Amino acid sequence: MKLTKQRLVEIIKEEYQNILAEKTYTMGDLDLVFQGSSKVQLISRKGRTALTKQDAKIIITAVERHIGGI
Repeated sequence: MKLTKQRLVEIIKEEYQNILAEKTYTMGDLDLVFQGSSKVQLISRKGRTALTKQDAKIIITAVERHIGGI
């Protein structure tokens, strides 16, 4: 498959828009990178982990059970 110049420009624009849509929050050594409305990545010195909305809900529930409501 041959990649045309026009398609390459489209790909670059799409990726640029994706980067602009990301929101990053830094908490100490941990970065939370929100990608769209359903994905978030946890990035630290030890690596990165992708989470879904369901994963986040489970974590929040576990924290609330352990230390009470936030």
